[in-house]
Amino acid sequence: MNANSIALTPVKSSKLAAIGHDAASQTLAIQFFAKGAPGNVYHYANFTAQEFAAFATAESIGKHFIAHIQPHKDKHPYTNMGVPAAAPVAAPKLSKELLAVTLDGREYPFDMTKEEQAQAAAAGLVVIFGASDDLMELRGAIDDEFGCYDGGTALIDVQGMLPGRENIEDDVELKDYFSREPLARKVEALWCAEDDTSWTYRTDVPHATFDIMEDGIVYCRGIVIDVVDLGVAP
Repeated sequence: MNANSIALTPVKSSKLAAIGHDAASQTLAIQFFAKGAPGNVYHYANFTAQEFAAFATAESIGKHFIAHIQPHKDKHPYTNMGVPAAAPVAAPKLSKELLAVTLDGREYPFDMTKEEQAQAAAAGLVVIFGASDDLMELRGAIDDEFGCYDGGTALIDVQGMLPGRENIEDDVELKDYFSREPLARKVEALWCAEDDTSWTYRTDVPHATFDIMEDGIVYCRGIVIDVVDLGVAP
């Protein structure tokens, strides 16, 4: 493996120029600045996808490196790969799978930071999870909530969540609803459908899952979807 074999994404840091990760070999790649310009790339071993998700989404990349990577040379031995032949290239956008890994295992009551919501929105991702016993919450590219006491089915498309048909009285809004409804995708909230789990979700939209914990058990098995999988606007 050479310095160019792992795609690097530029980051905002005074010391780190770019980072990347190879999940198959569990290798973290970091390019450091040298005299103000991108310099050598170092590869760190035994670095899992979950660890990289936490690193890549940290509020401060540099502080996270100093606190959680630099001191652990035994766990993450490193190799100086030298200066890559080409400049860092942009990696693919934040995926639903990577975001789900970042959110997995957090405690109830759950919500995302403003920074995480902004990152999800920029990547076109929607995080869906349960709150209390009667709400489906959406964060990211769609920011909304759906009342679903004892469960229920929400309709969503690239424009957002469709309002409940019974709540529409205006003719213009009704016309808009009927133009969107045939292509809208269903997300069904299931209340206590699985043992020891309050909320789970069922949908044919491709998704990644993450668990929200409460007192050692899964309170909610949330999902992350990509708006590109919702089709096109009517």
